[in-house]
Amino acid sequence: VAWSPLATAADVIAVGTKDSGGVGFDDYGGELELYDTSITNRNNVHNNDTNTTDHPKPSVIGSVKTTSRFSSIGWTPCGANVSERFEMGLLAGGMTDGTVNIWNPAAISSSSPLLSTISRHSNGAVSALQFNPHPSSANLLATGGSNGEVLITSLETPETPTVTIPSPDHTSQGAEITQVAWNTQVEHIVASSAGNGTVVVWDLRQQKPWCELRCESAGLPLSDICWNPSQGLHLVTASSDDRNPLLKLWDLRSSTTVPLATMQGHNQGILSLAWCPHDDSLLLSCGKDNQTFLWDLYSMKPIANIPNTDTHHETKSNHNTPNIPNTQDPSYPNTNTNQLADPAANLYGGGLTSSQQRRYDVQWSPLRRGVISTCSFDRKIQTHSVIGLATKSGRTPKWMKPASGVSFGMGGTLLTFGSNNKHISLTTYVEKPDLHAASTSFETSMATQNIIQYCSSKAAQAANHGNLDESQIWGFMQILFNDNHAREQLLHFLDFDSNAIRNAALEYDITSTTNDVSSKLSIHDDNGNGNKEDKPSSTILSKEAEDIIQRALMVGDFEAAVQCCFANGNKADALVLASCGGANLWAKTQARYFEAESTKRPYLSIVNAVVHKKLLEYVAASDPASWHNTLAVLCTYGESEEFPILCHALGDRLENVNDISNASLCYMCASNLDKASQYWKIQLEEAYKANDGPDYLALHSFVEKVAVFMKSMDANYEPPDVIKELLFTYANALADQGLYETAAKYCSSNSQASKELRDRLYRSKYSQTCTAIFGSSPEFPYQYVNVGVAPLKPTVTNKQSSSTSSKTQQTYNNASQNVQQPASYNNNTNTQTYTTNYDTKEQYKQNQNSNNFDTQNTNELPPGWISLQDPASGRTYYAHEQSGETTWDKPSLPEMAVQPATTLQSSANGSSSNYSSQQQQTYSQQPSSNISTNRTPSKLASKYGDGFVTSASHPELAEQYGNVGTSNPYSDSRPGTAVVNKLEKPPVSGTYDPKKLSELGDEFKPITEGLLSYTSYLSGLQLVGSEKKQLAESEKGVAVLVKRLGRRDVDANTISIVSHIVDAMNKKDFSAASRMQTDLVNSDWKEHKDWLKGLKFLIQLALKKS
Repeated sequence: VAWSPLATAADVIAVGTKDSGGVGFDDYGGELELYDTSITNRNNVHNNDTNTTDHPKPSVIGSVKTTSRFSSIGWTPCGANVSERFEMGLLAGGMTDGTVNIWNPAAISSSSPLLSTISRHSNGAVSALQFNPHPSSANLLATGGSNGEVLITSLETPETPTVTIPSPDHTSQGAEITQVAWNTQVEHIVASSAGNGTVVVWDLRQQKPWCELRCESAGLPLSDICWNPSQGLHLVTASSDDRNPLLKLWDLRSSTTVPLATMQGHNQGILSLAWCPHDDSLLLSCGKDNQTFLWDLYSMKPIANIPNTDTHHETKSNHNTPNIPNTQDPSYPNTNTNQLADPAANLYGGGLTSSQQRRYDVQWSPLRRGVISTCSFDRKIQTHSVIGLATKSGRTPKWMKPASGVSFGMGGTLLTFGSNNKHISLTTYVEKPDLHAASTSFETSMATQNIIQYCSSKAAQAANHGNLDESQIWGFMQILFNDNHAREQLLHFLDFDSNAIRNAALEYDITSTTNDVSSKLSIHDDNGNGNKEDKPSSTILSKEAEDIIQRALMVGDFEAAVQCCFANGNKADALVLASCGGANLWAKTQARYFEAESTKRPYLSIVNAVVHKKLLEYVAASDPASWHNTLAVLCTYGESEEFPILCHALGDRLENVNDISNASLCYMCASNLDKASQYWKIQLEEAYKANDGPDYLALHSFVEKVAVFMKSMDANYEPPDVIKELLFTYANALADQGLYETAAKYCSSNSQASKELRDRLYRSKYSQTCTAIFGSSPEFPYQYVNVGVAPLKPTVTNKQSSSTSSKTQQTYNNASQNVQQPASYNNNTNTQTYTTNYDTKEQYKQNQNSNNFDTQNTNELPPGWISLQDPASGRTYYAHEQSGETTWDKPSLPEMAVQPATTLQSSANGSSSNYSSQQQQTYSQQPSSNISTNRTPSKLASKYGDGFVTSASHPELAEQYGNVGTSNPYSDSRPGTAVVNKLEKPPVSGTYDPKKLSELGDEFKPITEGLLSYTSYLSGLQLVGSEKKQLAESEKGVAVLVKRLGRRDVDANTISIVSHIVDAMNKKDFSAASRMQTDLVNSDWKEHKDWLKGLKFLIQLALKKS
């Protein structure tokens, strides 16, 4: 199979016939086919089974018959000169007859797609073929034949190709060429592997070998080689020998004789491998053991086994049409497999052997990330999505990591990074520039200008725009800050200029209006007759009236004299006489006068209110339309203490007649922000409605008025909650524009959102300024919840190696039953969930931070023992760091055997390996927070310019690829295998004390009781010699498992699988139990080999005796 390297045809694959498929004895020909798999075309769906997921249906683009079968195939997009003629690039096929055919895939359905044939390889097939992956050299084709020759073909002119040899002095590698591979970083370097176990790296510019690797001893064959997609001098080789099925990673600058690292996972020879072009930590391999592994090169272990079973609908056709899943669809499972089956596979009832189903080729799609293809000897092509499997390494695959991205933070902070460089840009994006400018201008003006001047400028600005209401508001606001002449300013603003009024009175000409005045002094009815009951005021008295008044005065009866004056209509004389008749008479006369004349002379109501201190009644009886006159009277005659009350009453009077705007001005004079802001809020709501949403400029205008108004009030004044919420909305908008300090001034609400904003401002880059504005650190807006952080590793007094220290953490956690529990445990009848005792963990954390365990006591304990404190009871108990044994009784030196700490063995030259168990934890298959972030191979590589560094002097690379640099790589008699002296856990004995079974947790009883019941049952049967040995191994394995369960030394996933195994055995489903035990062996053999073998014998015996 060859994947299309073109982005415009990324879903297209080329398939070449490798064998006859059992069609006939005389069939030596082959066929080249092109398919459009339609991976991303969800409209092209075909599925007749309603129980399965719909998948795209591939379509045949074209096919062409060949005179020989294919041994290898490749596809190139061509160089710039050639690609203009061949829009789909070029296809090359290495044939079994030693020829290389060049096709035009765009014309594959026409009658003449073949461009040329190269017949330079003799005496065998063209066993290896690959195009140069570099765009500038994409026309170069490397081929290898069964005669050991490597040829380089230039397809600048595909019709007449030019063939050269890499080196005139080295024409043959001495054995069949199994693979050729172009270097991924240097375009003139190509490597070839041979059946004699050698790899030659050719330098085409120098026309000679750059180096030669003798990868396998005794001429054992190599099956495949691959270059690291991102490291120029890292190479992987695969051995096809069943005795030595290894993958070896070579660091060519470090050594050409000893590999950097070796990887073992296959049980038989490896047939093919492929290095992921999108993530250089992932590798694929398939072998004769019928297993296809996905490797994690950080842990140097396989993380998944690609299944070789039919998991989806098979498409059967004469053209072997593949059915490839759309891995780009998020709803599609990440481990889907689609495959193509040959009709001959089911001939005569099928029955293919495992060797027939064996895969011999694996490849990554060069464009569809996370998609692989496999080919097997049963003429089946399978494609898989390994997107989900790749995450089992504990890291996100690199193809899921964005090459560029953006992220918004608080205050419009924008973080960006791109693929062209490694710099992170931090900028501030202002979403609402008008609000930002208005707020900045307002705060600057308030800090630099006089408030009176600012209000005056705002009033003038509003007047120029024809906004009379806004101009009046700012005019009144200006008056509030005039401490000395505020009322005079208010009268002037209401258009009552005292000087102008005085001049008008002095210049008044009475002669011109005498007749008018006389007419006003006389009250006439409709017929022109005078009103006899209410005589007009007059200064002329009759003779009789004068005599009566005179006699009354002579006797001191001023009240009678006043009465006579009123009766004669001489009210002015009545007032004069009343002033001499005492206070009582004076008051009665004034009241009578105002009652009689107020309706005729409106100004007298003012005099009446002033004289009798009835300004509140005057406000209540005032005309709302003349509110400014009323306000002027209050401003002139109102006392300082009663002025706010009178203004508030006038505002209420106007509010009752729905004159909200003018009422707001009166409330401003009364210094009532709550009432005054009601009209401002109405203005804000109208602006929101007109804007069909929040209008932040209108909100800013509201805040301006509130902020200025509050400056005229007491410093301790607290605005109402409604205003606080609006101020918080404004503060939140300012914070989004990056104006943190200004936002802090207006963030005074007690709502949860406001508390959160204060906390964010407090923790921003302007923390000190915001804290000064708040006056103190704001309260934390959330409730603290103990989420049970895992305990830290305790300080150990005994000197331990770094690897032993890593084990200490595990045994320390196992010291208490409540510290670390399995995540879940399921059986057939019930499900139990185990939670972590967070209080216990917190106590352990405190023990670590404060050294709570007794150091002196630890020094008096036998080696390996430490004292700890039980968080529940407070009692001291003792734990062994390596075995995990715990006891309430203090161990004594004579009674307890000293268990020495395990140390790393020295290598032959005396140096110690630094490959500790910490590294094993770092590269675990599950996600871990302990993954090292200190690897810096890219920084080291910059010294060499070509992206390569050696691990000889840089242990960072050894850590990355698992090499430990031992000086004796042949200690296990396997050439090229680096030896790692790893730490082993303390062995667990194969016996147990039945009395201690009751100490196991209830969660483990279904497992232990089930397994022990089988061993007890089998021990009572008549067994032959071999069966007795198996039973002894079974009993030993069960004992080890029981003791490790008691020590909490088995992970939750393994416990769950063992539970299902016991469940299956109880149901007599021993085949299912055997399958699960085999899965455990494949995945966790190194961790649990001390009991997995015994479990296997137990299942076999139970099956045999059931």
